[in-house]
Amino acid sequence: NEAVILDVREPAEFSAGHIARARSVPLGKLAERIGELEKFKNRTLVVCCASGHRSSAACALLKKSGFTQVAQLKGGFAAWQQAGMPVDK
Repeated sequence: NEAVILDVREPAEFSAGHIARARSVPLGKLAERIGELEKFKNRTLVVCCASGHRSSAACALLKKSGFTQVAQLKGGFAAWQQAGMPVDK
């Protein structure tokens, strides 16, 4: 299965640039919108934010909600950009 990228930054941050095909669910809305992710429960979720702090909290919430294949993008979106990886707007 292909991993699902979950971006937990705020909408303005996501609009300024994000990983291709990433799904935007801001951390503050994750608990109420977690049902939208149920269809991905058996796939790997790679969670990213700007630097890694919000994604850590999101990973904990996802694991508590029964998601077993959860990974945090080390260094967040900033590290993604520094590595020269592609960015969509």
